[in-house]
Amino acid sequence: MSRLFLLLLSTFLVACSSVSKPDFEVEKQTLHKRQNAQGKSEFAFIVTVKPTPQMELAKNKPITKKQLEKFSEFKRVEESPELKLALEDKAVSLLQQALKDEAYCLAGYNIDNVYWRQRSVQLRGHCL
Repeated sequence: MSRLFLLLLSTFLVACSSVSKPDFEVEKQTLHKRQNAQGKSEFAFIVTVKPTPQMELAKNKPITKKQLEKFSEFKRVEESPELKLALEDKAVSLLQQALKDEAYCLAGYNIDNVYWRQRSVQLRGHCL
């Protein structure tokens, strides 16, 4: 029994220690609400992330293997489809919370369009 407990504890500790820092940090989020010409409620929700500086390598020095590995793993939202999808998922969860906080779209909502800028994603939709 104690071996099983130690195995589970060590697995948990390894899993927790391998959780990496997110590759982006939300700078701001904004919820815009309006009524369209037919009187239906619409929204636009914008999530912007903090800028990530570009990683540059020294041009006058040879590159080490470690620097090359770090450079190949470096990602920015502006350049990474994976991070854009992660940001879009984050924006959907933030939208759910914002709509709940504002008591808007209580019967539910649909996201109709997703628009991308350099460091932001905009979700546009309507209430059901």
